[in-house]
Amino acid sequence: MSSSKDIQSEETIEQQLKTIKHPSFSIRKEGDTIMTTLSLSKEQTPSLKEFYILHRETGTRYPFLAEKTGESTYRFTVSIREFIRQNTSKNPKEHFEFYFVIQYLVNDEWIQKEEPLSLDLFDHFDSFGLSQFKDEDNNIYPYFSRKTHGFCFTVNVPVRSIRYIHASQINKVEIQKGHLHVAGELITTAIAINRVDTIMVGRKSGTQRTIHSNHQLNRLENGTHHYFYDYEIDVALDDFAKELFIDNIGDEDFDFYFEVYLNGLFDPTVVRIAHPQDLKSRKIYKDYAVAYGKWVYLFAPNFTEQYNGLTLAATKYAKEVYEYYREIQPFARLIKPFYTDRKIWIIGEKPMEARNNGWYFFRYLRETYPELDVYYVLDPDSPDYEKVCALGEDHVLPFKSKKYIRTLLMAQIILTSEAPYHIYPTRNPLWIDTIGAKRVLLQNNVLGLQPVKASLGFDTKQFETDLVLVSSKNEKRYAIETLDYPEQQVAITGLARFDTLLEEKEGALNTHQLLIFPTEQETGLHHQTEAIDRTAKRFLSLLDNPDFKRFSAERDLQVVVALPHAMLRYLSDFSALNCQVLLQEYVDVLQLVKESSIFITDSDPLAFDFSFLTKPVYFYQPEVALSDTTSPIAPREIYLNELPGEITSNEENLIYLLEQLGKPPFKLNRKNRKKADALIEYRDTQSNERIYAAVMKLLNPRNATT
Repeated sequence: MSSSKDIQSEETIEQQLKTIKHPSFSIRKEGDTIMTTLSLSKEQTPSLKEFYILHRETGTRYPFLAEKTGESTYRFTVSIREFIRQNTSKNPKEHFEFYFVIQYLVNDEWIQKEEPLSLDLFDHFDSFGLSQFKDEDNNIYPYFSRKTHGFCFTVNVPVRSIRYIHASQINKVEIQKGHLHVAGELITTAIAINRVDTIMVGRKSGTQRTIHSNHQLNRLENGTHHYFYDYEIDVALDDFAKELFIDNIGDEDFDFYFEVYLNGLFDPTVVRIAHPQDLKSRKIYKDYAVAYGKWVYLFAPNFTEQYNGLTLAATKYAKEVYEYYREIQPFARLIKPFYTDRKIWIIGEKPMEARNNGWYFFRYLRETYPELDVYYVLDPDSPDYEKVCALGEDHVLPFKSKKYIRTLLMAQIILTSEAPYHIYPTRNPLWIDTIGAKRVLLQNNVLGLQPVKASLGFDTKQFETDLVLVSSKNEKRYAIETLDYPEQQVAITGLARFDTLLEEKEGALNTHQLLIFPTEQETGLHHQTEAIDRTAKRFLSLLDNPDFKRFSAERDLQVVVALPHAMLRYLSDFSALNCQVLLQEYVDVLQLVKESSIFITDSDPLAFDFSFLTKPVYFYQPEVALSDTTSPIAPREIYLNELPGEITSNEENLIYLLEQLGKPPFKLNRKNRKKADALIEYRDTQSNERIYAAVMKLLNPRNATT
């Protein structure tokens, strides 16, 4: 029996061996043959016994003798083609990982260890010709494991090359002399870069443009095996504007991507140009205009809400409107005192939208306080335009009109949703400094289910607000502790749409309807859409599951799928599965929520609204990686155990949880009801009145009553 002293000694030896790092590890591939060479540390007199390849699916080991080529240098050579032909079946889909067996001399006793051929164990790594290749009908992909960083290869299982991109960041963004300059750093792991192309992609049109960029190796870091590259991007805005005029492109947002060609990989690795690093200069948001004939393109750099990716907004103005804007803007603060008595309020979401909290609050003000000088910003081409005009056409500001610009510049207060700069003339977050209006955040949803610190946090340079409206003490704590807002700038009011959500009407529909509501995601290039594709396929698999069909039939449930715009291309696939398919952007989602009995989503915040109606919510979160990271979508990391619904990443488990509901009418269980109650302070229809009171207090702090 081992004594505690012996156990302690073994633990000490194990810790001691863990600290040993070997000098170098190299891989050379010629044709289908891989030659691996290891240079071992002389610490603890190591002796390498053998290499072996581990079949990950079966656990089978295939050993190879280690050839000693120097005092502490070993190598082995293996023909991957021969290995596959001898050890796999026809049409295999398998993973193999390389290991080595090593002995250390510790206290005159040989200690044996089995180690993965991992980058973590070596100070230096280099490779030559390490590329994917084909053998008859088999595709072979060399790669490094995420878990062990060990050298592996797959047969007929594609490997995402994004794993080799360690990080990227933006260090400088500025517009000078008609050029947009961007500079930053791109870091790869283990594999060097051959070439980098920079692509601009129109978010609406999908048009792609390759633009000029340079990259240069700064340094190679031993131990981490990181290659550090500096990059520079230059966009000649005058030339770019000419292309847009020729193609007759309207308002458009262009997202920036790298197509990185890594050593030995056939296809490029797509990386968002993102993650600004403490960019304090106001030059970031400098506007630049290019005129041609009767039109003007106004360019403004910015960052996306979801991934903090670089984007260039191109807003197309009629020349006479733009010239009016340029003439009146410098005098806005001089003219504004003459408009003080009007006390102008501006409300908006995005130029094409009037369907969320901005719309509900505007409607409330027009119906309850018709004397208030309140306006809604909306594009005349919006499908919601007629609906808003019905509340008073004089109170609608047609986006990019002279009336819109004049009224906006004279505003006393501006109330916007998550992307406030979308209703500004230039998409420039600093534009509002021109007029000095107060700002109120009418967020689209209860905060906390999706990370917003980079886009809405108090310290971000991209967004500023004077008042944040929340729905509970929990959400207020989130705004203060996570988003860093001062307590006096956060008010518990509830969202404007809650009045409609919680309104009880006679004869209101409460159908036997199961609603599947995938969350909207930013789309992009190539693998940037992979998370969207995989999420869509998981929901399609659920709908086609015989047990799910049986559950729906037994409870007489009509299955409705509300697809986000990002999944539009899957419309026919969902329609083929005997369910009703709607598009989120074209339906009254609040009405859909009120008339449904069960809600299933991956991570859409509308789940909170559903739980406030005390109806069951399911967060179905398959193991789908986000586009720019290796982390799965995991709202539980944001709200931890406060999500008011069941959480699962497994299709069978989701069906099991659904079956526990019993028969209709379905109700939120006690545990989740308690969580939902913690996320809404007021279960009434007075949220809009509380918002109005909070805004009045902001405007007239001395006259406000407590």
